[in-house]
Amino acid sequence: MLYRYLSWFESEPVDALLPYDGDAMSDFVTLGALTKVRRTRKIHCRQCGHEFALQLHSFQEIDVRCVVCAAQVEMTSEYMSTQVKLDWLPNALARRLAGPDAVPEMLVENRLWRVASASTVAGNIPIYLLRAGWYVDFPPILSRLQQESSGRQILLSSSPLINGQLDDANRVILAIDDVARVETEGLWLDVRRMGHEVTAPYPIWFDLDPSGDRLTIGDAVLVLRRNQKEFMRLLAAAHEAGHTAVNWKNLLRQSKYDAHYTALTQALPPEVFRFIDTAKGEVWIRKQALPLSRAGPALTSKAS
Repeated sequence: MLYRYLSWFESEPVDALLPYDGDAMSDFVTLGALTKVRRTRKIHCRQCGHEFALQLHSFQEIDVRCVVCAAQVEMTSEYMSTQVKLDWLPNALARRLAGPDAVPEMLVENRLWRVASASTVAGNIPIYLLRAGWYVDFPPILSRLQQESSGRQILLSSSPLINGQLDDANRVILAIDDVARVETEGLWLDVRRMGHEVTAPYPIWFDLDPSGDRLTIGDAVLVLRRNQKEFMRLLAAAHEAGHTAVNWKNLLRQSKYDAHYTALTQALPPEVFRFIDTAKGEVWIRKQALPLSRAGPALTSKAS
């Protein structure tokens, strides 16, 4: 049933009138996923030729004018129609994931909702619903997701047709019909599948040799010496636990750096900063190592 509903959920425009098919739609009307069924007239403008449809009572027909030029119109065919309630699915997901009183927050109009968050040892993991389709304006969606959190995210999409613009090492993208289903009594979630995605090991983009001697990002290799090994081991462990950045002073202290440092550049040589970045007292391993020509203290922001 959910697969059938998603085809309507993704339809454009969002307020489109859907010809009513009782066999396919009656359960969804009962659930509140579709609006009540109403009499609908197809309308033709005598002046500009525009055609459109409106849900009407008989007494309203005399007042109808063209929605484009306001000229007189003629009524043609008549049928029964319904509409998708876009808020039904995000509301149902929020209630299933966060309790009966939970309410989702729309982040991008009619396109992206934050429906819940899952508590883990690494902190809260936000869960989103994306209304997908054949054409989606991805930049505002990606921008909002990046503003929301720099940590792990779970994105439930109404379609498995996902544009690569949303791919990210920290973002798990799932087709919602892989983890949920609709029965006559409402929406049900596959708790085991969702739980697996929430608790799965955090994706990492680097390799730290078991001996702690070498850090590898792509084709770039950093040879670690003395206290650097423990510093990078602790930093890598924090990333593997889901933390996007760590206080560098605490790392230095745990790594047995005895001196008092006011900047991380005082403790680590320039070539190390090809592999790490730092800002506002925190440090993290870069997603890509800088070129050799740019070895030195980090000048970029945390978004690099």
